[in-house]
Amino acid sequence: MPRHIIIVGAGVAGLTASIALSTELKRRNEPYRISVFESRTKEAIGEGGAISLTPLALHYFNTLGVLAELDSMGEMAGIEVDGISVLSLHNGRSLQPLKFGGGNNGHSGKHKGRRVLRKALFEAMLALALKDTQVSVEFEKRVVTVREVPEAVILTFEDGSSANGSLLLGCDGVHSVVRSQLVDPGHLSDYSGVSFIQTLSKADRVSFIPHFERSAIHLNRHGSFLATYCDKSRQSVFVAAVTHVNEFMVDRYRARALAMKNDETLTAVQMALRHQVRCRFGKSTLPWIQEWIDKTFDWALYPVYQVKGCRKWYTSHTLLLGDAAHAMPPREESAAYAIEDSVLFSHIFANGVDHPPIELFQQYDNAR
Repeated sequence: MPRHIIIVGAGVAGLTASIALSTELKRRNEPYRISVFESRTKEAIGEGGAISLTPLALHYFNTLGVLAELDSMGEMAGIEVDGISVLSLHNGRSLQPLKFGGGNNGHSGKHKGRRVLRKALFEAMLALALKDTQVSVEFEKRVVTVREVPEAVILTFEDGSSANGSLLLGCDGVHSVVRSQLVDPGHLSDYSGVSFIQTLSKADRVSFIPHFERSAIHLNRHGSFLATYCDKSRQSVFVAAVTHVNEFMVDRYRARALAMKNDETLTAVQMALRHQVRCRFGKSTLPWIQEWIDKTFDWALYPVYQVKGCRKWYTSHTLLLGDAAHAMPPREESAAYAIEDSVLFSHIFANGVDHPPIELFQQYDNAR
């Protein structure tokens, strides 16, 4: 009877795990079935603007076939980034740039970095995962309860359905139900104090020529202001003000967002966000930034949550991967960590497929 692996979460960690596991198990002619359950809609899964893929992330994606799938998408495949310019927001002075590739990492010689829309990356990963007929992905499957019995894990969903498998991977992000209900009960996520106030738009929103080639971070005492292209022809720009936003303000924005039933409410939220960006990042000698902020009204708020000191990563049949285990404030490497988690465990699992899951989890814990 084939092993039934359940993955909760169809983000970067969950889809990488489904692809890596199917690749490893198929290579070894091991029978398997993989079911991925995602609480969000298929459309919502790609929200959030652009994502940064480091050389290490691209190395793994190249090995798994994700990179080839992404490259087949043409303009949506993203833009190669060999470094990020770092400048003073106040006077435009160039600071020490962040460079990708050419370092001591064994994978950095072949690949540089890449900025790509989350929507495009998700579509590429989903398409690749579903090429394997033993992999299924279901959306709008919100987990209500998760529990273990001696030889299995049983999930029930909000729609009244249920699923059970011999192994469960909790890839359901920083607000993980698998973590808070089963693996480490009561261990909830914390607001980091930092939020992204961001927008995605066509580059011709402003008339000034950008002062950066592909990607730039601008620093001041309030935080950082990221501006980056995310397509090959440089027609789309992702901009994000990364700054402290107090939790009261976050709660207020979220309450307003949930109550958005008309254009007036939406406009009020976006104007409040615009005010925050103008006050904190609007004074710059760089004309492109000044004009972008002046002409932008469609800002969205993305609070950053973290998991502090996760006390447990696994139980007898369940393992946490990615942000569910160790979410942290945003860095360029965050996606790479989730990808590496999934690839490493998949390799360990395939090599010891006949061992009890908890032994494999311990191997993973020691290796990680």
